[in-house]
Amino acid sequence: MIKHKKSFHSHTYLCRHAEGIPLDYLKEAFKQGYQALGISEHAPMPYLKSANSVRMDMSEFPLYLSLLEEGESFAKKHNIAFYKGLEIEYFTEVDIYESYLRDLDYLILGQHYIIENNKFKSTFRLERYEQVELYRNLVMDALKTGYFNMLCHPEICFNNILNPSKEMYELLRPVIKLAKELNIPIELNANGIRKAFKEYNSLDERYYRYPRIEFLKMVKEEGAPVIIGSDTHKVNYLHDWAVEKAYQIAHRLELNIVYDLKMNYYFK
Repeated sequence: MIKHKKSFHSHTYLCRHAEGIPLDYLKEAFKQGYQALGISEHAPMPYLKSANSVRMDMSEFPLYLSLLEEGESFAKKHNIAFYKGLEIEYFTEVDIYESYLRDLDYLILGQHYIIENNKFKSTFRLERYEQVELYRNLVMDALKTGYFNMLCHPEICFNNILNPSKEMYELLRPVIKLAKELNIPIELNANGIRKAFKEYNSLDERYYRYPRIEFLKMVKEEGAPVIIGSDTHKVNYLHDWAVEKAYQIAHRLELNIVYDLKMNYYFK
């Protein structure tokens, strides 16, 4: 069992593909002996509508804030460090990040879309080298803004690519180097482990669409910081076998594990 029980990547029912409210996760965190918990729901975005079933609507953001405040009261009573955040994509055309950071403690970068030929393209469905390159460039632009304190599931660009070539993997090396330079932790995502088990009924790491072991070996080579992310969409996933497996992988590969994220960092 791990000693540092902290989690910063958690979702609620508002994203339409998860369960629970912040208070539910805090109660589970208290039961599990957690020292810190962050809720990072999928952010409402002007150009990405809730109809795609992966995020709250813009009109629901005040409700999200009130649910976070409810959770904060519980956290204070039970001595849990509680942080309010969002998981969000980056697009240069969108001017919403500073507004969110005024209301919240942090933003984590989860780049679920690229823009190709002036259209949104899901990073779950990338197929070609050029698309991965677009993803890489967008992620690097995002990290340079200072808006984000964690890079979520960076290998999500390989979700639809069974066996990425060495050249494809190498496209992401500049991302790793930049994350190290900026001291932004790279996430080793436990939810990808859960998904692989659900799809293949196997714990074989070769079935992981993310995390990718070859990518993590590059992270090790560059010495970039790594944080384990539960990416929990159910309360009982906050600290489950997949989180333990993620830590096992990180220790086996001798990754530079960190347990904390900088908070309230942008306006300092």
